[in-house]
Amino acid sequence: MKKLFYITFVFALILSLKLNAQDLNIQDSIEKFQFRVTAGLNVGGLTPIPLPNNIRKVKSYNPRFNPSLGIEGLYQFHKKWSVGINPRVEYKGMKVKDSVLYFHTMIQQGEGPSAASFEGDFTGTNYTEAKNLYLGVPVFVQFTPQKKWHYRLGGYIAFLLKPEFQGNVSDGYIRNGGSKGEKVPISSATFDFSDKIEKFDYGLYGGINRDICDRFSLDLSLQWGLGSAFPSSFTGISFPMHNVFAQIGGGYRF
Repeated sequence: MKKLFYITFVFALILSLKLNAQDLNIQDSIEKFQFRVTAGLNVGGLTPIPLPNNIRKVKSYNPRFNPSLGIEGLYQFHKKWSVGINPRVEYKGMKVKDSVLYFHTMIQQGEGPSAASFEGDFTGTNYTEAKNLYLGVPVFVQFTPQKKWHYRLGGYIAFLLKPEFQGNVSDGYIRNGGSKGEKVPISSATFDFSDKIEKFDYGLYGGINRDICDRFSLDLSLQWGLGSAFPSSFTGISFPMHNVFAQIGGGYRF
């Protein structure tokens, strides 16, 4: 009887210690996760890289108001290393006016039944407005050499939710059909390529994060698109266009 009691007691003690150890492991694992609400503003543009020779001069640039709002999750797998993901809804846009020379495009002059459409090489002034809404998902590795500073490097994918890419050309002419086509004077004409933008984008992501206090932090990051915003089959723009945007923002840890 006593042997049975001792065996039962030892078994219960071992089971209790094991359960307590599991609870500690679970608690330690939970503490390795951190979550933040993030917000920021994107500044940049949808641009060819590098600028082609037929864009002769950038006359004006306006970054527009491009807010970003998301939730970030971090998992610390080492004292100085973490992995993170930051799903967020964000705008990427700009307004730009430039002088162009033999810039291949598709334009429409006039409205209604009398409207005339042209595709060819335009010379004159080009004005573009873009403001695309994305669901972006940066994924990164974070290095923390000091307590308050965090350095991030990774990539992102993004899904287009609402496109906008339109504008006008003026004060010039178009060689209809190509550089040797009929010269057609253009005082003003419009274009709208919103429905041609690719639904999926991807690229590189990097950033710096600094803790201000226990819960608040400041962020500076860069997203550099590797894929073109327009398909290769689209002839309205003759070179790839990439999303290149920096973000200034912050986060609240909860």
